[in-house]
Amino acid sequence: MTSGGPGLRERSKARRRRLILHTALRLFTERGYERTTIADIAEAAEVAPRTVTGYFPSKLDFITEWPASIERRLIAIHQEEPGLDFIGLVDRWWHDLRDNVDREEAALTRAVALANPGVVAMAEAEVSQRTPVTDFPLEGADRDDLLGAAGRAAIRGINLVFLRGVAENRMTDELHNALLHLIRAIADSTNVGHGSLKLDP
Repeated sequence: MTSGGPGLRERSKARRRRLILHTALRLFTERGYERTTIADIAEAAEVAPRTVTGYFPSKLDFITEWPASIERRLIAIHQEEPGLDFIGLVDRWWHDLRDNVDREEAALTRAVALANPGVVAMAEAEVSQRTPVTDFPLEGADRDDLLGAAGRAAIRGINLVFLRGVAENRMTDELHNALLHLIRAIADSTNVGHGSLKLDP
């Protein structure tokens, strides 16, 4: 007998993991990241603390989940289609995100960021450390090139606006294309590319 997808055990684990993640994100929004403990998350999710840490060994793992999954997908798309130019890669990645996003998780992650301002920088730094630089082409990433640094910062800012639009369920095809046009203009004028999408170490 062949299976067309994950078995019952895997689906059950995935549901439990999602429940724990969403519970943690809600508590971080309501109580604050620093004031929420693993024990609080376990109690609210109605599981044992060991179950929580079995899926998420530290609190930091909750806040890196969405940005890390987004970055992993970007790298995977580049590996699947290495011939894509920079704008084609962004467009493909954005469409993939819009088609496959867990809207509840995205909205909760956005709410956590708004309620805990320092959490976003902490999550980005952690995701950057966990993602090997060799997994993604960083052409045009000379840190002494100020124009390039400005271009990368601007493109990352546009990408953050895109992610906000997805998290708030406000992203339309028209806005998608307008933001992509902005990225194209910045990339052309500052000579930056793929490296703009990789978080700085």
